[in-house]
Amino acid sequence: MAVALEVMSQFGRRSSLACPVHSYNQDRFRLRRQGTDWGRLNRQDAVNFFPSHLHDILCRDLPGERAVLQAGTGQTNNMPLEIGNGAAFVRFQGLVFEGATGSSTTNVYAWGNAHDLEFSACELRGSQRQGFFSEPSTSAIQIIGCSIHDNGGSGPSQLDHNIYIQGHEHLLANCRIVNAPNGSNVQIYPSSDRMIVTQNTIVGARLDGIIVGSDGGGTTNNLTIVNNVIAYNNRYGISTYWGGTIGTGNLATKNVGYGNTSGQFVGNGITYSLNTVADPRFVDRAQGNLHVQLGSPAVDMGKIEYSLPDDLDGAGRPQGTGPDAGTYER
Repeated sequence: MAVALEVMSQFGRRSSLACPVHSYNQDRFRLRRQGTDWGRLNRQDAVNFFPSHLHDILCRDLPGERAVLQAGTGQTNNMPLEIGNGAAFVRFQGLVFEGATGSSTTNVYAWGNAHDLEFSACELRGSQRQGFFSEPSTSAIQIIGCSIHDNGGSGPSQLDHNIYIQGHEHLLANCRIVNAPNGSNVQIYPSSDRMIVTQNTIVGARLDGIIVGSDGGGTTNNLTIVNNVIAYNNRYGISTYWGGTIGTGNLATKNVGYGNTSGQFVGNGITYSLNTVADPRFVDRAQGNLHVQLGSPAVDMGKIEYSLPDDLDGAGRPQGTGPDAGTYER
């Protein structure tokens, strides 16, 4: 079935769009700016956004359709989406990014001084290495209400992650992040500042649910991890690794950790406060249903100031005296 991708300006200011577009099988690529159709182009396998001025753009699937961006071929690293230097105020909504190939690849690669990017209701899956990767020079990337799963497996042992995020003032919220077969679900390392990780359900990594750390070139400071359910990862729920300077101002609070093989909340350089170690009572983890049941410790335990108005399914928050921890409101 053919799908369509709509690219349009949202803010009424003059926008410059430079988008090298290759084939996308038989699908179509539709460009819009302020309601004016720019025409349709044949699509290939990847979109690269790295002009000097790319601003105020929304890329989304058209109503009733689902745009799947797949990695191309012929490069050392083939990525569905690369967004880089000069790109700002770009939103990606309802898209699937899949199948990145190569020895240092990722489904979404944010680099340079790219900033004020938003990924909402997207799916990132099936990369040979990372699902999402951002450079330390990026800022203000928001990943909201996304499904990020089953990325990695072809790289060196334990070095593939669903999310490998660096930079400052990023937000990771309301996401379902599961099944990292060769690493951690979320790696915040080695250089990050003022990032918020809230209301995610993080399950089933080979290593940690979230690992935080540094190396000789940078460290992680002022990180807030709050209102998450982090369970059944094969090492730790949250852990730290400081290969360089130990970070400061890092806080993990009001999270539920359970069933992480080696421990729930461990490591220095982060303050652990008001977290709960108890079975989150998923409806059916074996079948992938990670909603929580009534009686779960996640129910009503979250901090309202870090709560989004809706959960991943669109249900309003809170349903009780407080928001539930994790991606889903009961």
